[in-house]
Amino acid sequence: MAIIDARALPDASLLEADLVIIGGGLAGITLAKELAGGPLKVVVLESGGREMEPETQALYAGACVQKADGNKDRPLHDYPVQSRVRALGGSGHVWGGRCGPLDPADFAERAWIPYSGWPVSREAMQPYYDRACDLLEIDRFPLERPKAAEPNLQPLALDPDAGFFPAPRVHARISGRADRPAFDRFRTQFAEAPNIDVYLYANVIRIRSERGTITGLDIACLSGKRHTAKAARYVLATGGIENVRLLLASDNLGNRHDLVGRFFQGHLTYSNDSDAEREGSAFAASRAEPLDLYAPAQRYGPHCVIGAGLAAQKRMKTGNFTATLFRANFSSADAKVAADTQAISKASVQLDKGQTQPNLLGFFAMTEHFPNPDSRVTLDADQKDALGMPRVRLDWAHGRKDYADLERTIDGLANALGASGEGRLCWSLRRDELLASSNASRHHMGTTRMHDDPTKGVVDADGRLHEADNLYVAGSSVFPTSGIVNPTLTILALTMRLADHLKSEKKAA
Repeated sequence: MAIIDARALPDASLLEADLVIIGGGLAGITLAKELAGGPLKVVVLESGGREMEPETQALYAGACVQKADGNKDRPLHDYPVQSRVRALGGSGHVWGGRCGPLDPADFAERAWIPYSGWPVSREAMQPYYDRACDLLEIDRFPLERPKAAEPNLQPLALDPDAGFFPAPRVHARISGRADRPAFDRFRTQFAEAPNIDVYLYANVIRIRSERGTITGLDIACLSGKRHTAKAARYVLATGGIENVRLLLASDNLGNRHDLVGRFFQGHLTYSNDSDAEREGSAFAASRAEPLDLYAPAQRYGPHCVIGAGLAAQKRMKTGNFTATLFRANFSSADAKVAADTQAISKASVQLDKGQTQPNLLGFFAMTEHFPNPDSRVTLDADQKDALGMPRVRLDWAHGRKDYADLERTIDGLANALGASGEGRLCWSLRRDELLASSNASRHHMGTTRMHDDPTKGVVDADGRLHEADNLYVAGSSVFPTSGIVNPTLTILALTMRLADHLKSEKKAA
């Protein structure tokens, strides 16, 4: 019905609805879109305004330290602010639009990976993935991907028993970085529905509960005004870090088994550039034709990454992994490196004039960050923000298996490429420098993990908090495992699944 500035309301206003959604990011907006025009009166509470503003963004400030076995700790104290956007549309403002579904292996319980397994299967998620693709106006991802006929779109001819496969990726235009007008429509037009109200600059600072039922929300504006909100049901959708912050700041809500904030998982990319001492990360392909399936000419074109399926993971006792190839513009200083790589790998192509040179591509690796109870978000009671909320501390921890599996999988892929005659990989990073050479994503997962057993998860398979009968959690914080793809498509798919549950629950009532 409207987008309202909460600062303009009379002080101590009461906002009432059938459902309150805490957070106006992609998850909160998608849920509201699913409920728009329906019988439920829905209120969306967004901390920021329509655009990112320094004063509001500063509420995200905290501390972060990355840790990895055998590597020096790496402080990343800017990460809590830089990796999120506190405005209507959330991190969709800076999201590049990259989309892909989680692999079937990601949902499986893998005996060699502690804490793995989802209470929902990849097959059960297919209709929700389809709907999420339709919402983002991208092609769907069928479980069985059709094969293209064009020679330059043929996959690498790897032995099927090796278990490596082409995993598709596309880029949605509905993002702040791709098509701003489309993104603006996406994040505002839903509020025209008669049953939807969106309140900006409305910071939820406390969730109140009594005997397992949420009774209301305390709302604060940076202007000094205070409000409350009450509903029959609530959905917490403020992201993988902020969901934790609000639960812990609300008298440890949902934390009876000390799980809220644990199992933080984030994606890192690993690669290195060449220098005078050693080669950079590269793939020297044997075939002469362009590998457009993996490295399209257009930077944001549809493409595939090389993934490690369940068969590969089971054989190597590793987790998920992807190698992303890209067309590298090698400088003249890299010419010797290219020649060295050719000599080392013995991978080359015969050109028409009889000359020999490698079809050289850059690549970076990503590996699944395993669920780790010591990787966690906590509160710093001595550091408060402008609203009096304790700030967060993120201890982002990788164990020995994370990096051992990365190296084992790269070896496995290199062997598969060599055995097939498709080419050779060059990988020159030592284990003790992996953390320092990595780049951190904006993906925050696992901190309110989903599990049917309340001693092993914070929410159940429907996203309902085990310790509250009318509070649900949306977003990637409910992921039990991280997979190895941008989480946005899965966030939207799970949100649509939650919307169906809320609708059916209302009918049953």
